[in-house]
Amino acid sequence: MNGHPLPWNLELTASFDPPLEATPTTALAFDAAGGTLTVTLANTGAAPVHPGDLRLAAALDDPAAGGWAWLHGRYMQADAFVRNFGEAMPTGYANRSVRALASGRRYIGREVLTLSLPARPNPVLIAGCLRPDRFSFDIEVETDEDDERVTSLALVFNLEGTAIAPGETLTLPPVLIEEGRDAVAMIERFADLVGAGMAARVPAHVPTGWCSWYYFYNRVSEADVLANLEDMVRYRHPAEYVQVDDGFQSHTGDWLIPNDKFPSGMKALAERIRAAGYRPGLWLAPFVMHEDSAVLRENPEMALRDTSGETIFVQTWLGRCAVLDCTHPRSREWLREVVTTVVHDWGYEYLKLDALSFAAQDGARSAYHQPGTTSLQNMRRGLEVIREAAGDETFILGCTCHWGPAIGLVDAMRVGADVKELWEAGPEPSVKHAMRTTLQRNWMHGRWWANDPDCLVVRETDTALNEAEVRFLATGIALSGGLVVASDDLPKLGPGRRALALSLFPPAGIAARPGDPSEGPIPSAWRAALPGGRALVGILNWEDEARWVVLGEHLLPGEVAFDAWNGRVLGKGDVLLRPHEGALWQVTAPGTTPRVVGDTGHVNYAGLFQRQVSGRIQVRNDLDRPRTIAVEARGQVFEVDLSPGEMRWFD
Repeated sequence: MNGHPLPWNLELTASFDPPLEATPTTALAFDAAGGTLTVTLANTGAAPVHPGDLRLAAALDDPAAGGWAWLHGRYMQADAFVRNFGEAMPTGYANRSVRALASGRRYIGREVLTLSLPARPNPVLIAGCLRPDRFSFDIEVETDEDDERVTSLALVFNLEGTAIAPGETLTLPPVLIEEGRDAVAMIERFADLVGAGMAARVPAHVPTGWCSWYYFYNRVSEADVLANLEDMVRYRHPAEYVQVDDGFQSHTGDWLIPNDKFPSGMKALAERIRAAGYRPGLWLAPFVMHEDSAVLRENPEMALRDTSGETIFVQTWLGRCAVLDCTHPRSREWLREVVTTVVHDWGYEYLKLDALSFAAQDGARSAYHQPGTTSLQNMRRGLEVIREAAGDETFILGCTCHWGPAIGLVDAMRVGADVKELWEAGPEPSVKHAMRTTLQRNWMHGRWWANDPDCLVVRETDTALNEAEVRFLATGIALSGGLVVASDDLPKLGPGRRALALSLFPPAGIAARPGDPSEGPIPSAWRAALPGGRALVGILNWEDEARWVVLGEHLLPGEVAFDAWNGRVLGKGDVLLRPHEGALWQVTAPGTTPRVVGDTGHVNYAGLFQRQVSGRIQVRNDLDRPRTIAVEARGQVFEVDLSPGEMRWFD
């Protein structure tokens, strides 16, 4: 090891899987000031070396009691949870992050992992890859059979068939390794470093929209979109984008040929959306081609092949599809043609790009047109073509996408599993799984992109969600700070659910932090600090039984809390949450002048004019619907109803 000792005095030993006859020289250098580890492999032999997986392992012997690991997958459907050592394993996850060993368990974090062991003077250790766009990187923590002791930690680079020629060296992406006490601050610093190093695109404001998927799914028609567009115009819906999702295309891959449900064509539909005052958006899955698609039939050379020359097919929710070799010249030309047509000819300003992770096919088993390409590089090269063709002004949302290759190329990213109009279905789409994977990735928001927590579904019909569960979803989306996208059949919404949904448009744009990051598998209390001494505090009841919440445990001295969903100022007593219910509180710091401390019209007071004048406050409801506000003045709190356009003064 060159440089300073590693945090926790880790002593790393290199090995390769599979074992090599001629092992490259492995050099490690640690920069203590930056907390970065650099790894270099040198081939001093006479033949090329294919290193496979490089494993850098350190032995540990620490008591696990009270310790935990914060585990992350590398794309939206993958697990993200806190594992509290010694406790029962959390249920409902896919558990690809946990592997049984002959005498213990292995916990795996993808790209980044945070480990907390109370016996250490600085109990928190973070390890993460600072340039996650070429090689997949895992961090492995092993425990003994009873989870009583942590026995090892390993850093693993998957080099995917990369060859090192004689006399050449390969420098791997730098790894951040730091010890400290604040796990959330440490992972936020990691995200800041990655975002700065990869020129992350973070939009100036977090957008809003309506999406066709979660009511119409792939049955959507032009008439469905227009009916919702008419409703948006009628009620002056504040969304920015109207996005047509999966279901318009003749086949997956044949993006420029709409099916019979869109008789006017996609260009005409975009023109109708824009004429109504909204911005058109469109869904694409650009890296897969259905086995029956015309594009695959006419361009077989674009399909990725394995090392035996056979086309690689993957089974997706879109059917059996070939994978695009993004390194092939024809593939790149075709991507430009599609994106140029959709954006610059048809006029779609927002692209939701889905099924992207299928492009990440292992370089050791794939015969990319450009030799030496890794799975992550294939995905990134495709995204680079799309961004170049779309232009900087086009808003691009990544979906089902590995994080690393997309940083600096997309404006937003779906960070959690799919939502659905039901509470729980294990690791399958549901409100519970969508929110528990989304909120564990709040640290990405505003650092790599704008997080997309998936769509808001509030309807009372055609759903298995009850009122408490709808509030849970709305609370989770508000706490994410990310995109707010409605996905109901809007003409069918009743006034109460419509008002609840509209209270999230536009989002505050600030991601909440967990009250206790060690609470596993997912914290129940979250707080987003807003400007002006305000905050949003969310309490989520993940359980199947009601629970009491002690209000004072979540407020600072003197703060006033207003229950946004029930429209009332909270007293000093405990709060009862129904099973699966979410509570969202507007919290205001103490003040000496009259101020608004709560608002049912919008969780962040949008559309409420406020002006302080000589110890008085003037308020006006600029929304086209009534709202109830709470005003604190002279030590008392008043709840007042405001009609649209109504103005009031308070002393």
